Amino acid sequence: MKKNKFFSLFSATVVAASLGLTSCELDLAPIDYYGANSFWTTEAQAIGDIHAMMQHFRTFDFQTNITYGEIRGGAYTLETTGSDGSNLAAAYLREQNLSVTNYGVANFGNYWGLIANVNLFIARVEPADYFSSEETKNYCLGMAYGMRAYYYFILYRAYGGVPLRLIPDVADGNYDPVTLYMKRAQPSEVMAQIKKDITTSLNYFGNQTTFNFDNESGNAKYYWSKAATEMLAGEVYLWNSKVTIGDQAADKNDLATAKTHFQNVINNYGLGLQGDFSAVFDPENKQNSEIIMAFKYDENEASNGFSGYCYSATTGLTLGNAFDINGETWADPLRIGGNVHYYQYSNALWYQYDEADTRRDATFISSWHDKEATQLRGTFVRKHIGSISALTSYRTYDSDRAIYRLPLAYLSLAEIANMEGDNTGVKNNINEIRERAYGDAWSEDVYGYTPGSFAENEVAILHEKDKEFVQEGQRWWDVCRMSVSSACGTTDHLVFHNEGHVAYGLAVNDLREATSKSWAEANSITVQPLLSTENAYRVLWPIDTSTLSSDTELEQTPGY
Repeated sequence: MKKNKFFSLFSATVVAASLGLTSCELDLAPIDYYGANSFWTTEAQAIGDIHAMMQHFRTFDFQTNITYGEIRGGAYTLETTGSDGSNLAAAYLREQNLSVTNYGVANFGNYWGLIANVNLFIARVEPADYFSSEETKNYCLGMAYGMRAYYYFILYRAYGGVPLRLIPDVADGNYDPVTLYMKRAQPSEVMAQIKKDITTSLNYFGNQTTFNFDNESGNAKYYWSKAATEMLAGEVYLWNSKVTIGDQAADKNDLATAKTHFQNVINNYGLGLQGDFSAVFDPENKQNSEIIMAFKYDENEASNGFSGYCYSATTGLTLGNAFDINGETWADPLRIGGNVHYYQYSNALWYQYDEADTRRDATFISSWHDKEATQLRGTFVRKHIGSISALTSYRTYDSDRAIYRLPLAYLSLAEIANMEGDNTGVKNNINEIRERAYGDAWSEDVYGYTPGSFAENEVAILHEKDKEFVQEGQRWWDVCRMSVSSACGTTDHLVFHNEGHVAYGLAVNDLREATSKSWAEANSITVQPLLSTENAYRVLWPIDTSTLSSDTELEQTPGY
């Protein structure tokens, strides 16, 4: 696809302006609002707007993938103080203690600006006649519809029914707050719109099988693509085949559609697993063969924000007070610098890895109470810590963060195979990922997965994803979707069962050692559901009182 290289000062400016949007429900102006009536006259302007929208999307990275997708998933420690001595963040989210005052994220996550950007793009570009080719125009519209479906899928899983804003009201001159009030659509209406946008996106993309938007600049995988829409389609249809939300009942017929899209991702886009797990996240190996879409980070442009997952070399209590896995006194092995430690995974997650699994040491660095490394003090994440800055000689967090990468398709197919009663499919898809994880040590007889019951398979897939997708926004959605029964009743999902606990299946000794602060006194840690059935309403998020009071059409999430 030919297109102009275009990233004007305007694009950068509108992105910066977008960061000033407040949390008010009615702040719906798109990022290029001030040029809404004069901007849409050339192909270069439209493509510049795509650049701006992707930059704006990146500012939601942490919220989308950690706050919504992971922090409540049970893989984080419940301790209030981390092993480095700092107070850990998001305690009430980790404890599932949501309420109208502990709402976590205000105003439906403020995705309305992102959605307004897409709505305006669609409204202005669909009737446009200034594109150099129909292929270029269609490719851009395929991106826009795919992104809108993605945003609404986040909102659907988090809130169920949400307002469906599909036209650029404000940009078209509607400034009346009263007429802009909008009630929450039924969950079935939201799901129908997501599926419709996915279908429209795929139709606009047509026969595309490459990643070629802005490819001339070497940035193709930092933009939405047909492969991204197919991954989203697989996620949407898999979710809807297993999860009921409000009036939207789970529909097992969607399972076959999900399977087709994940198979297409594997077969049609020239993707392949990297030979080395750590190479996937290496700043010197960006946009590699298993990346489908990622957010770009660079020392001179933007940081990925993951410094809070590591120890501090200036204020922390790890240096000089802990030992590394080789029995040496801890002495800033990662050259971290002065960050503050805010987030820590449960030690139980460390014990889910086999020692031969290369993902363990590519993902975490461990600190120990003793030289013999028998009493785990805590772990820090090294997966996305980037490179050493030539300017500061310390870490610069310039690792890209994948939105979609190929292993998700394989492990989703394992989950689908389990729903179909296909144990061979479960085994083959899990082992596809394990073979890379164990590298030269791989032996199917030793490390391969042997299928069991439905629940055993489901837990095995969950734990495989636990080890594969740390910091990639999967676990909360996983425990809310995956289940102990293929019937997928309202209480079958792992979030309501012991099987969803990160320590489920560990041996007694590992359970004892996985208790972080009180390892010397404890005999075990409590394996229990993340949510009781009495608190099942907390699967969905509440709406903050400010948002409710600013829009008289809105109603609170049921149960709150």
